[in-house]
Amino acid sequence: MKNIRYTILVIFSLFLFQDLNAQDKGKSFIGISSGLAFPTGQFAKSDYGTFGHENDKAGFGKTGFNITLDGAYYFLPKIGWGGIASFMDHGGLNNSDVNKLAAGYTDAFGVAESTVEAQGRYRTINLMTGPYLSFPLKKFTLDFRAVAGVVKSLSTPTITVTLEDQSTFTQRSSTAAAFGWQAGAGARYALSNTFSLSLRGDYFQTSGIKISNDNRTNNAGRLVTKQPLAGINIAIGVSYSFRNRK
Repeated sequence: MKNIRYTILVIFSLFLFQDLNAQDKGKSFIGISSGLAFPTGQFAKSDYGTFGHENDKAGFGKTGFNITLDGAYYFLPKIGWGGIASFMDHGGLNNSDVNKLAAGYTDAFGVAESTVEAQGRYRTINLMTGPYLSFPLKKFTLDFRAVAGVVKSLSTPTITVTLEDQSTFTQRSSTAAAFGWQAGAGARYALSNTFSLSLRGDYFQTSGIKISNDNRTNNAGRLVTKQPLAGINIAIGVSYSFRNRK
């Protein structure tokens, strides 16, 4: 059985190698695209949690938009190295979110009433680089990529909590940076020898943007110190392909 599995693996590897070195070569390109940005996981959750089990990772992220500049240089027929520079907006907290937080803090601190105010939005810039794998199929080119790099927060929502007859504390907007990664697939349809329409889908994630808090005298209630971000981007755009060298 081992010999059979080994033989199958060798045959598959040879076919893959042959395909990667076939005459149809991936063209180096640069492109721009835009579309929807869907939060996922803890970032998309909008619950306070329960007393003693507060959800400190819930981000209250909303469906927003992304704008991406990307490109790749192909040093082998199907394999290249590229990068992305993208801007993402995931909105801010709405009235329902604010009311959930106010009710949670009221219970956590044992007060008659608390008031929550939220301002600002989730906005980030991603700068990432990594390998591209592309398969030209006549007018279509299928692209696969996996990139990693820096997620720079431009802003996160500022949340101010006022406890009746006690104190006011604030979860500050963050401009911190963190490591992140993104992986996805897409297709380019050639309109000419140089210009193409593109459709891409990518999943991105970062373990967390650091969050600072002012005037917290204790750790009661929901206390966010690190906000994970994750989501799916769907975008359409145009790209310019460079002619391959002969």
